[in-house]
Amino acid sequence: MKKLQVLFIFGFLLAIGSVQSQNLQSEQQIRRQEAKVDTVYTVQERANMEYWFNERVNEMALNDELREQYDTIVFSYIYQMSRLNDADKDYCVEEIHERFDVIVDNMNAELKQLLTNEQYINHLENFNEIVRSIDHKYGWGH
Repeated sequence: MKKLQVLFIFGFLLAIGSVQSQNLQSEQQIRRQEAKVDTVYTVQERANMEYWFNERVNEMALNDELREQYDTIVFSYIYQMSRLNDADKDYCVEEIHERFDVIVDNMNAELKQLLTNEQYINHLENFNEIVRSIDHKYGWGH
């Protein structure tokens, strides 16, 4: 259980945290870099967000097995989110936004099958705070 929490924390930070440096970028590369989800937050902001999210998930009172399943699902989708602006994807900002929303929807659909109604509502409230924060940082709006 502890290993999974550490892995989840590491993955969450990895998903939101790595920054690429590039010289002489094309306009599309510059836009992609600006839309890169993992450059939105400072290290301290990411740590605060990760701590906040973990506390909210703890309040869901999931048993160990369910928490492990929850963390695995959320981590796998966060990983997908973190890969949206990989250079080989060549997505524009709008495509990144659209695909980000699809990934969030897919994650929520999978979690809806796993959680009770109350737990699912709690998850939506918690994760939507993160989504709103990312939307606000990029001016995506919903």
